[in-house]
Amino acid sequence: MLCEDTRQTRKLFSRYDIPADRLRSYHQHNERASQAWLREQFAAGSRIALVSDAGTPLVSDPGAIVVETAIAMNVPVVPIPGPSAVLAGLVGSGLAMTPFVYLGFPPRSQSERTLWLEPFRTVPATLVMYEAPHRLPGTLAFLREALGDKPAVLAKELTKLHESFMRGTLSTLCERMAEEEPRGEYVVLIDNRLTAEDAQRARAEEAECAWQRAFEEVHRAMERGMSHKQAVAEASERFGVKRRELYNATLAQGED
Repeated sequence: MLCEDTRQTRKLFSRYDIPADRLRSYHQHNERASQAWLREQFAAGSRIALVSDAGTPLVSDPGAIVVETAIAMNVPVVPIPGPSAVLAGLVGSGLAMTPFVYLGFPPRSQSERTLWLEPFRTVPATLVMYEAPHRLPGTLAFLREALGDKPAVLAKELTKLHESFMRGTLSTLCERMAEEEPRGEYVVLIDNRLTAEDAQRARAEEAECAWQRAFEEVHRAMERGMSHKQAVAEASERFGVKRRELYNATLAQGED
């Protein structure tokens, strides 16, 4: 039996009168060093169970190397569903669950966080991450700056005595964390889908970009010797802008 902390797992075993004489410590600091032992055990036909202190193994917890080694040696992997702060947070948040993206713990430095978030910054999904209490205010401020003032939820101490949900926007959650000292383990959930205002702004920016590119294309086409009328027809078709408006806007070019 592999467990993240033998002291914690002994408590569980004691409650259900399970012998705890074969527990072996397995955590983030000895995962790689334990791989040779894992291979020996699997080669000998041993069955190995993996328990984490809280939540589900591999979900921001140790265990990836156990599964990796088992698969490489054709040993069946049998997952047993258990508690997961990701899913508990989603269910209680009130935010849309599908799709969602789990991001784990944010990096500590600002530059690393920026690189970490960039691939997901415009993904229209509920973003889910874990954060420690002493880093939570800084992380919320970073997310507000990077994503805008999106709807968000802080889920605290899930399935424990002091479980709570704080709902609002990233700005209101920043204000709450400035007023009270964060305590406990947090799941941060953000609805990263476009708001109506975001969508309207995006459409306006896209239209402006298309108009500018069409305007420039008419100019380039005429420099190549194309007539004004033909240049406008082709550019309006290519960039999806109104032909008459583009014609009138570029009329001065046609008269040069």
